[in-house]
Amino acid sequence: MKSDPTAPGPAHVLGAEGIHTDSLGFLSIDSNVPGLSQVILKKLNMKDYEDYRSALEGKKGAKDFGIRTYHDMFQKMEDTFKFCAECRKLPDALQDSRGLRRCKRCQNVYYCSLECQRGNWPAHKKFCKKLKFAAIDRLMEWLVFTGDLPFRTDQWSKPISEVKGWNDWFSLQEDLDEKIKSVMSCRYMNILWSNAGKPRPEEGELQESVRRVTTDFLSRPLCIGYGLHCFNLDPYAGPVTVHVVGASYTETLNARVTDYDELARMFPGNQGLEVVMIGPEVVDGAIMRPPLASHGPRGRVYLSSFKGLYHVFWETLVETQQAVRPDLVVGFHPVYHRQRSLLMLWSIMAMLL
Repeated sequence: MKSDPTAPGPAHVLGAEGIHTDSLGFLSIDSNVPGLSQVILKKLNMKDYEDYRSALEGKKGAKDFGIRTYHDMFQKMEDTFKFCAECRKLPDALQDSRGLRRCKRCQNVYYCSLECQRGNWPAHKKFCKKLKFAAIDRLMEWLVFTGDLPFRTDQWSKPISEVKGWNDWFSLQEDLDEKIKSVMSCRYMNILWSNAGKPRPEEGELQESVRRVTTDFLSRPLCIGYGLHCFNLDPYAGPVTVHVVGASYTETLNARVTDYDELARMFPGNQGLEVVMIGPEVVDGAIMRPPLASHGPRGRVYLSSFKGLYHVFWETLVETQQAVRPDLVVGFHPVYHRQRSLLMLWSIMAMLL
C-alpha cells in the first residue's frame, strides 16, 4: 500500500522548530480508523495537515471551515466521530452514508448495522454510561471558550495540605449552587443545546458536567500548586517562577492571562507567581508576552510564553538575565519518552537547575 505523502510521519514527534507533536493524534486516529483523519480534514475544508496547523495558529477563521452557524459548528464536530465502532467503516464505505446510527443510551458511538451493534455490545456495555458523560463533556467544553467556564472561584480557606481531592476543593467554594446555576442559565448554554443535534441532558447530568469540565480546566494550575507544595517551595517566603516545558496548543490555544489565577487563590497573599509556557507549538494569543526579567506584583499570577525550544529560551533569555531562573520546571506532556536523547538532555537540565 502506498503511503500518503500528506500524512504526518514519525519525524513530527521530535519537537524541533516547525515540527509538531500533535501530529501523533493524526497517526493515532488513522491507526484506529484508517482514513478518519482525512475525513476530519475534509469536513473542516482543510487540504492537509498544514492547514490544520494554520487553524491552531489562528490563521484561519470559522468561515474558512465552512462554519456559518452554531449548528454547522456542532454538526462538523459530531461528524468526526461518525464511524462504526465495531467494523470501523466510515460513512463513505456504506451504500447509504446516512446508515450510521448512534447508540441511544450514550449518544457517543455509531454503528453501521444492528449486527455490528450487537457484536460490539459485550465490550460497549462496560463503558456505555461513561461514554455518555464523555459525549456531554465534549460539548460542554465549548463553554470554556465562551468564558462561561470555569465559574468564579474563591480564595482557599484551608492550607493546601488539607485539600485532598476535588470534593475538598468544591467545599471551599461559597455559594457553589448559585455559581453552577448561573452557568446552567447562561446564554451560550441555551445556544449549545439548541444546536447540538442531540437531546438536552437532564439538569443533574449537566450540573455534574459543569463540575467535571471545571476540574479538568483547573487541573494544570492545581498540579503546579501541588508541585510547589511537594518540593517545599513557599510562595509566601518569596516570588516563585514556574516554567512549563513542551507547552503546545493544549495549554495555549485561546489561553487567557487569567487562566492560572487559581494559583493566587490557592496561595492568597503570595509574593508573586509567574508561569511561563515554553515550546515550539505555543499558539499566538493573549499570553504571548515576554517573561518577567524581575519578579512580578505580589498576590498575583503572571502568565507569559515563549515560542521555541527550551534550550533556546534558556540561552537567549535566562542566561542573559532577561528572564528569571525557574524554581520549578513542569512538563505536562513533552513526549520526551519517545526520544532517549531528549530524555537524557531533560535529566541533565534538571540536575543543572
